[in-house]
Amino acid sequence: MPSDAPEEVHPEVSFRELAGGAPLAHAKKTRPGQNLRRSLPAGAGLVLPDELGEADRVPADDVLDAAVAAWSAHRIALGIAGRIPEVPEPDADGPAVEIRY
Repeated sequence: MPSDAPEEVHPEVSFRELAGGAPLAHAKKTRPGQNLRRSLPAGAGLVLPDELGEADRVPADDVLDAAVAAWSAHRIALGIAGRIPEVPEPDADGPAVEIRY
């Protein structure tokens, strides 16, 4: 069910979902962490090419975050994305924000 809460995609939440809900073993700025974060979207059909053209100038972790955000956006468009919290509640500072993945 759609909510009126502002939505955000948090890449690490999306990567964790792709990992079956398990915490990732390596930080995203390390080579093992980047290899893992590259393989997780690939397992869901989102394969990044080895050569990224102009995007090769962007830090690898930023490219991977953008890719997994696209994966999450696709799930949102299909109506199958998860959300945290499941039922957003506003707080004293304004509307609740929900994370989608």
